[in-house]
Amino acid sequence: MKKTFALTLFVFVSIFSFAQSDQELNRDSVVGWQYIINPIKANAVYKPVKSQYANGAIYSPWQQKASDMLISWIQQSYLPRGLAMRTIKKNDGRWYLGTNGPLQSYGVHILGYETHFLNGKIDLNCCEQGERLNVDFNKFPGTYITDFNPGGLHFLSEQAAFASGDDEAQLSKEGIDKKIQPNLYNYRTYLEHYHNKGKEIFKVGIVVPKNGNWPFKPVLVKDAVAYIQQQMAAYPGIMQKNPYSADIVKQALDRLKPYYNEVVKIKGNYRNDLSIKDDNGHSLLNPEAIINGQPVDKAYPQYSILVTTTKQTIDQTKTDNPLWVYFDFAAMNGDIEGNPSKFDTKFGTGIPHMVYSMLHNFNYDFVAKWLSQPDARKSMVYAPLHAPAKSTGNNFLAPVTISATAAAKNKDANTILYEDFDGYPAGTFSAKNWHTYGDHGGRVVNATLNTINGQNGKWISLPNGYTFYPDFKPSLPAAFTISYDVYFGKDVSNKRVNFSFRLDTDDPNPRKSTPLDLSDLVSNGIDFSLAMSGEIESEKRYYLPGYEKDKRKIRIENLKENSAAHITVSVKGASLSVSVNGKEVMHDDNALPAGKTFKRYGWYCSEPAMMLSNIHVKSATPVK
Repeated sequence: MKKTFALTLFVFVSIFSFAQSDQELNRDSVVGWQYIINPIKANAVYKPVKSQYANGAIYSPWQQKASDMLISWIQQSYLPRGLAMRTIKKNDGRWYLGTNGPLQSYGVHILGYETHFLNGKIDLNCCEQGERLNVDFNKFPGTYITDFNPGGLHFLSEQAAFASGDDEAQLSKEGIDKKIQPNLYNYRTYLEHYHNKGKEIFKVGIVVPKNGNWPFKPVLVKDAVAYIQQQMAAYPGIMQKNPYSADIVKQALDRLKPYYNEVVKIKGNYRNDLSIKDDNGHSLLNPEAIINGQPVDKAYPQYSILVTTTKQTIDQTKTDNPLWVYFDFAAMNGDIEGNPSKFDTKFGTGIPHMVYSMLHNFNYDFVAKWLSQPDARKSMVYAPLHAPAKSTGNNFLAPVTISATAAAKNKDANTILYEDFDGYPAGTFSAKNWHTYGDHGGRVVNATLNTINGQNGKWISLPNGYTFYPDFKPSLPAAFTISYDVYFGKDVSNKRVNFSFRLDTDDPNPRKSTPLDLSDLVSNGIDFSLAMSGEIESEKRYYLPGYEKDKRKIRIENLKENSAAHITVSVKGASLSVSVNGKEVMHDDNALPAGKTFKRYGWYCSEPAMMLSNIHVKSATPVK
């Protein structure tokens, strides 16, 4: 039976010094709303403002105050992490008002910057991402079709409720909810789903209409054809101006006859520059843009539907009684990578964290009630559906016990580090003195800690594509050994997968050099790799004169599943040797250039059934 000694949390943690890398600070820092260039003024005085852009619209004091109220609701629902929200564009400061036509919208467009720490401090001069979140009253989810008003109607192309190049079986396999998620089923949702180089890409939008009434009606193909013909008859100058389009229009209209009873589908979102126009402010909805009967473009499945509304709707949007609120999570080119329902709330930062927060925390039911009860608005107090997390939820673990072996070895004056992970709970492993690095710093993934029958301690399973390494303190001396055990589980899928170790000379301070990354080729050190098949590889590379790349391969026997191999790396000056289970398998008397010292070490493996433990870093002389 293993003996353990209870240690207080304070005593154990105090052993280690700790410095988070800039990448970990990017992940773990809840930036909040503290860096806004133009924050809301509590004592703002609202006066009517005439728009420079939106057809001379007048923004009333109420509309301006309502826009500030939207900002307050958002800030109560989402605490930025991974994005520094820097600029808020309200009302006339917003972009792309032209797509709304005569509909009067007012609201907020928030511009984000990627959270970027440099040498431990946030750098606000980096990585602008443009509009990250747009929320507007009466903003249409699509494009107004200009100068096309047969019968006094107004026409718009509305984003499709759902667009994807995948079939139902694939959508089910990927867990795609066409209405995004259950708390949004009562509202109009917009979800576009496609793939780019194997990655899932989404565009997401939500409309909360007043009393559930959406004042836009879909147009059937037969009616669209009639409207186009009516416009040509009313304004013959359109075709006189564009005689080359006559046959094209006729052929396009003829092609649509089999689809008369379908709702009009338009490829992408209608572009007004494709309209056929005269010189007097009249245009023709280009029938070539209608794609009914054409196959879905799986690589680019986006389409919109043709809808119509009346002048009454246009006039109502100009009042202080909005008809709907539109939440646009794909502002500008804001494609969302990954399925929003599967975002990792601990490590998803930036856009994923914003989308997750707004989908799960924002109170859309409150907005619906607020829209439908104008007389009660003054007494209504917004509360988010869920309070936003004030931390990442990435809780750093500390061991509550330490094994007898670890206690003895850490008392040894020559020990730099010994860790068998015995005192940590099994499961997700996140500790201040241990780090993972991968995806070129794009995101962080934790290791997993396992208990193995018949083996002492606990065992680290490394996340695929990530390097695992400790704080590099105390520093490595001129002579030292690093030993560790690799366990080969019965579920190893490929016996030729390498479990790799690297020793290099780069600066160990994560704020002065790129963190250790074994997914990249070694550049200033040595890699040693061992596979369950017995195949061993070593590679040495320094970008220095007189040092050629040195790569070696050998094979050993007797590595089996459900057993551990013990590896020892011994360094004495420029000499380095590696042994496996007590047998030397590599020796190099020129492993280190003159004037250099080894400073960093870490492990890497893509196979979760191959695990790491019993790490012992020991100096040849007592550690100072």
